[in-house]
Amino acid sequence: MNLKKPETLFLFLILIIAGALRFYNYGGFSYSNDELSALNRLHYNTFAELVQKGFYVDGHPGGIQIFLWQWVKLFGDNEWAVRFPFVVFGILAVWFSYKVAKFMFGTAAGLFTAAALSFLQFPLLYSQIARPYGSGMLFCLMLVYFWLQVFFDKNGTLNPEKPSIRILAGFALSASLCMYNHYFSFLFALIVGFSGFVFARKNNVFHYISAALVAALLFVPHIPITLNHLTYKGVGLWLGVPDKMWIFSHIFYIFDQSVFILSLFLATLLALLFVEKQGKSMARFRILLATWFLLPILIGYIYSVKVNPVLQHPVLIFSFPCFILLIFSYAGNTFDKLKPWILAVFLISGMTGTTLINKYYQAQHFGEFKDIARLTAEWEQKYGNENITKAININNPLYIQYYLNRYHAQDSTFALYAINGTDGLKALAETVGKCQSPYFLYAITKPTPAEGEDIIRSVFPFIVEMKDYSGLSSIVLYNKNKGKTFVQANNLTVLQNNKAELDGDTTILIDAGNTQKADKLGITDEYSPGIEINLDKYQGIYNLVIEAETDIFSKDFLAEDVLVISIDAEDGKNLLWEGTSSGNIIKPGGWGHLVNTVKVNSAIPKGAKLKVYFWNKERKVLFLKNLFCRISR
Repeated sequence: MNLKKPETLFLFLILIIAGALRFYNYGGFSYSNDELSALNRLHYNTFAELVQKGFYVDGHPGGIQIFLWQWVKLFGDNEWAVRFPFVVFGILAVWFSYKVAKFMFGTAAGLFTAAALSFLQFPLLYSQIARPYGSGMLFCLMLVYFWLQVFFDKNGTLNPEKPSIRILAGFALSASLCMYNHYFSFLFALIVGFSGFVFARKNNVFHYISAALVAALLFVPHIPITLNHLTYKGVGLWLGVPDKMWIFSHIFYIFDQSVFILSLFLATLLALLFVEKQGKSMARFRILLATWFLLPILIGYIYSVKVNPVLQHPVLIFSFPCFILLIFSYAGNTFDKLKPWILAVFLISGMTGTTLINKYYQAQHFGEFKDIARLTAEWEQKYGNENITKAININNPLYIQYYLNRYHAQDSTFALYAINGTDGLKALAETVGKCQSPYFLYAITKPTPAEGEDIIRSVFPFIVEMKDYSGLSSIVLYNKNKGKTFVQANNLTVLQNNKAELDGDTTILIDAGNTQKADKLGITDEYSPGIEINLDKYQGIYNLVIEAETDIFSKDFLAEDVLVISIDAEDGKNLLWEGTSSGNIIKPGGWGHLVNTVKVNSAIPKGAKLKVYFWNKERKVLFLKNLFCRISR
């Protein structure tokens, strides 16, 4: 290797950049939900326990779990240690992308491909976490590299020689690693494997089949586990069915969901097409790459629509390098004239886009656990653990306990760990209703019904401290009597306040010597007097926040009655309808405060009208006072 050659110097530079971007702060951010799930399934003394409890019940092949089981035994379970090998896998994937692209199309194609993988957020992010995505990308590139050498020579023509034992062993081992890594890398290995029969000839078909059989035999011990995994619903329990345009959103995701990065790739490709005018045709390789990239998407899409939703961006990282290889196949072989300058601009611009424009290292990429535990411990010290009732929505209590132990808050417990659906909201309402402490801590680490915050604010209207993690997680400390209002805590500007004209002429006997006046709804009254606002002055505005509040008294249990916020278009079509159930909050025989908060994410159209009212769906006798709404931004 000539270290003075430009291509060699650029390759070293690309690998240094790939390493710097991946190693920077790789252990500083919180474990993701998936990483904590994997770590939680490592605490077994025997291999048999690991199989039975660690991945037989998980839905993923056991390769990475077995690796982590041994790795954590040797180096511990902190982020810096656990993620280290995956960072290395990610750097090696960049190197192998160079080798594959160079074999197919030449040196320049290899350098541009490796450069792209070095700075794109998709491979960067999944090389920084201890999950099977960065590793699988490496194994799939290794598979392609050895596959190419089975059938082709360095000139891209069919190889008349028999493949060497080294190449066949590399192919078999790579295929086996793909199979044990993830079922989508398994799928990619199958697609590549069957592609080989298009190019197989007498000189290599027997050897190729033999290597494939070795890979299959290596996977035989895992077959009973895989058969069990096929009975699982998996991520289909929470992952939505992809729409017909999903592939375009995935391609945009590949380019960091950034117009700048997408434009950079287009400009670089056009510059290379202009410079490389005499590149030889490599149609067979381009067809292969397009097939290898598109087939996993197509199969995943059909399976998601017909059987069970599995299609998401990370599972396509194994075939993603094929798309980048396809783009830079037009860079050709020679690396001279303007190409070094084009590559330099591409690298510098790409790194700038990732670190400065897209602010990769400042962004919140996954749900937060570490900082939520830190703040929980900090607030317990500041306000007194005995003064705080805590609730959190989390997949497993051990995920937050892992970090609470780190912050010496081992005794910290939550009254609730699951707030999902109707039952979860009812449990939250009961916890809030019975709460005697002055503070209430509420944390979420995964998608949670927004009504939960309204339930808490019905009893704890003030916010003492709060932190949001880009909408992926949040933690809030509420108080009954002191702190900031919802508007103040969220730095909103009040645009309008409106109060309903309630009669308030009915005297209610609350208990002996205690009477109050309120507006009465009887068995014939389905809707309360309400508030109606023309929203024309907010036309075109995004992210309006609408709050509705009222006080309700009823001697009966109100199971299905709701406080409604509704927006209708000029033609009467409903654009938004949100209701907070009184059944979660209002208790028979006493006053209760009901809150409904809605964030309007779309722009307000011309002629839209806002309506706020109480829907007495069950037609019971009840009493209202102080029905009002607030519009903020």
